[in-house]
Amino acid sequence: MNKLAQVFVVLFAGVALLSSCDDSKSYADLLKEEERAVKAFLADKIVINEIPADSVFISLQDVPNNDTLAVPYYKLDTDGNVYMQVLEPGYMDNRFEKGNDVNLRYLRYDLKALMNGENPDPVGNTNPADYITIRFGETTLSSTTQYGSGIQYPMYFLGNECKVNLLIRAKAGFTVETSTVMPYLYYIRYNKSK
Repeated sequence: MNKLAQVFVVLFAGVALLSSCDDSKSYADLLKEEERAVKAFLADKIVINEIPADSVFISLQDVPNNDTLAVPYYKLDTDGNVYMQVLEPGYMDNRFEKGNDVNLRYLRYDLKALMNGENPDPVGNTNPADYITIRFGETTLSSTTQYGSGIQYPMYFLGNECKVNLLIRAKAGFTVETSTVMPYLYYIRYNKSK
């Protein structure tokens, strides 16, 4: 067999091997999975598709028996990339201002796994000595933008020491994970840096 024929055999075998191993999903498929997971999660929740005109959100302290199912999820952007459930609104007389450094402690759950009946381990930093610091309103500083835009939304509406549950789609999530199209459910505590 001459060299040219050997090259073609090797190339053909390589292409056949790659095509038989390609079980990856298309980006469109991943978007559909994300949409299904978000819809399934919100299906039994109270969802309010607009921000209250007075920016006064119903929180866990406003419902009887601390029933989180009675606390609505608010759609915070027009595309439905971020939904917020207010657990504690924080100190409304001590609001966040653009440029504030804010410490975040969070846990996040893989929403697709959660909605598939799995019990995913949360990932995050709830240890009191372990937190991330972002600069509120920052759109260029990589130490802030790496966490995506969704994580900043509550600071526009709530006060220092607020606690929320956030559903964040990949488009508004951690920038390194955007291509994975993985939605997450976050529990986040926000505190101004001292």
